[in-house]
Amino acid sequence: MSSTIEAGEVIHIAKSGRLILKIGNGIDLKPGENLFDDAGKKVGRITELIGQVKAPYASVLLVDSRIKGTSGSKLFRFSSRGIPSKTRKKSRPIRNKRRRYSRS
Repeated sequence: MSSTIEAGEVIHIAKSGRLILKIGNGIDLKPGENLFDDAGKKVGRITELIGQVKAPYASVLLVDSRIKGTSGSKLFRFSSRGIPSKTRKKSRPIRNKRRRYSRS
């Protein structure tokens, strides 16, 4: 069962359209984590952490540009969900590649 943990408080929406979040004390967030509102609806994904280490802020890329984050509202993350694993496609051996031979 997953529980919600408060991630921080919305400061404002930047001109770029990203949401700026003041991260709460003792909260460890990483780029790539998803954030949700109090109703459990996905709001966005953290793209980068900015500011001082003691008082960090997060830049959040919104899922939908129509989402209006009001100043002072809280955002949450699920405790059982971590950062999505970075899976790379396995490289396949090249087959049926035309071989070129030099003429001597």
